[in-house]
Amino acid sequence: MYVNVENVNFAYDKKPILHDINFGMNKGEITGLIGPNGAGKSTMLKLMIKKMKPNNGKIIIGDNDIFSIKRENNPVTFIPDIPVYYEELTVWEHLQFIKALYPENSVTVDSLIREFNLNQHLNKIPSALSKGTLQKLMIALALLRQYDVLLADEPFNGLDPAQTYKFKNTLKNLKKQDKTILISTHLLSLAEDFCDRYIFLYDGRIVEQGTKTEILQKQQMNKETSLEQIYMSLIGEGEHYAGVQKTVMCE
Repeated sequence: MYVNVENVNFAYDKKPILHDINFGMNKGEITGLIGPNGAGKSTMLKLMIKKMKPNNGKIIIGDNDIFSIKRENNPVTFIPDIPVYYEELTVWEHLQFIKALYPENSVTVDSLIREFNLNQHLNKIPSALSKGTLQKLMIALALLRQYDVLLADEPFNGLDPAQTYKFKNTLKNLKKQDKTILISTHLLSLAEDFCDRYIFLYDGRIVEQGTKTEILQKQQMNKETSLEQIYMSLIGEGEHYAGVQKTVMCE
């Protein structure tokens, strides 16, 4: 595994938020961090971008603990759930600024403007943008950085169906480039469409993880079971699937 989270625990003011979190991620794979609001998804991502430090445990990228990696060598880029921007800078200035910081990234500003249909918004400041356009700017800025690992916290929020389709294709292309991708979302039907692996998080604990096939086999569920049905069963809200979903083992 290229990224390894080992025995991570975290608490806010002595209130436990994450409990003994362990998972790994491979290069060239998209992992979905699945869970409801308040499950601990955003907290996990904040630890992985070093915004906070775990109470104990390690987060390893390659062979290095993330807290030993210097800022200029940080291999992680991040799409936040709440947009972060400079109020006085236009869309164009934001793109040019990040590109100047990471000139070694082969992705061009012009290609991102075309990909995310930002041309008509270039002279606007972020506060003048719609929610969807602002989210597209956050995605574009993340893609301009130099990175091996992409973390995204609810990145589909605000995107319309066409924008969602384009961003899913972007993620699939990054996968082909051997990027390691972790997408936090509560949209299970969406995650099922493009993720390779899943981490089911509930109440700060991992209740299951693996590929869909692996999870179905471990849970002895029918291979036609949806991701939503799997999750509801795991958290004890899917008893009505019992006896129906667990009657046939997937191949």
